[in-house]
Amino acid sequence: MLLVFTLTTILLWFVVRDRQAETAEINLAQLAHNVVPMLVFNDADTATKELSLVGNQKDVLFISLRKTNGEVFSEYAEPSFIPSPELYQQVVQQSQRVYEGVRMRLYYPVAIKGKTEGDLIMVLDLTGMLYWFLRLVLMLALLLTVLFTVSAFMLSRVQRKALTPLLSLSTLAQQVSKEHNFQLRAHVIRDDEIGILTRSFNELLKRVDISQSELRQQLEQEQLQGQQLKQMVRTDPLTKLPNRVALNQKLKEITIESRYANSISCLMFIDLDNFKYVNDNFGHDAGDDTLIEVGQRINAIIRSDDLLCRLGGDEFALLLPHIDSTENAEKLAARIVSSINRPIVIKDTIMPIGISIGVAYTPTDASSPMDLLNCADDAMYAAKRAGKNNYQVYSKQASA
Repeated sequence: MLLVFTLTTILLWFVVRDRQAETAEINLAQLAHNVVPMLVFNDADTATKELSLVGNQKDVLFISLRKTNGEVFSEYAEPSFIPSPELYQQVVQQSQRVYEGVRMRLYYPVAIKGKTEGDLIMVLDLTGMLYWFLRLVLMLALLLTVLFTVSAFMLSRVQRKALTPLLSLSTLAQQVSKEHNFQLRAHVIRDDEIGILTRSFNELLKRVDISQSELRQQLEQEQLQGQQLKQMVRTDPLTKLPNRVALNQKLKEITIESRYANSISCLMFIDLDNFKYVNDNFGHDAGDDTLIEVGQRINAIIRSDDLLCRLGGDEFALLLPHIDSTENAEKLAARIVSSINRPIVIKDTIMPIGISIGVAYTPTDASSPMDLLNCADDAMYAAKRAGKNNYQVYSKQASA
């Protein structure tokens, strides 16, 4: 409604302005007829008097009578008006209008027997007409506001009186939709058609409540089964640690967050040294117990937000989201090496294993999950080449 009123007001202003221009052009046409003899007989004094009579009219700022060569023959101007150079354009052969804000320029040819002898220039001030128009618009706006308010008040009274039962039913429907509480019931106010509708609505709520209860039980069972299945998919069956699927998902989140949150996260690629020797000489059961012990030792010294995963075989990955400094991450890597270096006793036998760790950071080393994993893997192989049982931080020069 406001948009329609605004567009209508703008359109009306253009109509009023054009009507003012048409009236001014009629006056210019009459003035052009009157000054032709003065222009032909070079009577500038009489022409000036004629221009002054028109110039004394309200809103007229400037009138100029020119010859065909553009020379000003006679001119009238308000004291506060200063003509600009672009006002004196080429002598026109037909009437023209130029709008400049709240001013309007009119050009009208002065001709006799079809021959142009010169032209008239008039500048009008539209400020007074604009103020009048704004007052009119304000009065219309106030009138529309009063009419709208009264209409809204009367309509509201009619609605409250005639539609109270339906409004109550609508309110209950909204409450049921918002709270999903299908145990709510509507009050039957009367025994007409609205009363029948209310009873039918209550019966519908009752049936939906029963169906919702049955569906809720079914969903709870399916959710429980789904959570169990999801946990199985994301968990390593031997160590009960998260697996590669869980790591990939968390890596995607961390690399995106580190890219835009101006924070650093760390990924450690962990590989056991001499694990094949343990499997070959002490059996796979001893190897499995060794993997479990390694996972428990590392879990005991990391934060609750850190994610330790078993990738398969004797490979692990440790993700440290949003670390305070790289120095802390590297201190943790050294602690992990020291922890695994303590004797791991399986069935009264010390397992001769060590640990090699590769450390990489995001976003400094890599900004995508796969690149970050490759950087940490390269750093781990650097630890292997450095004599095993240590950690190495990823370096582009070293990996080249």
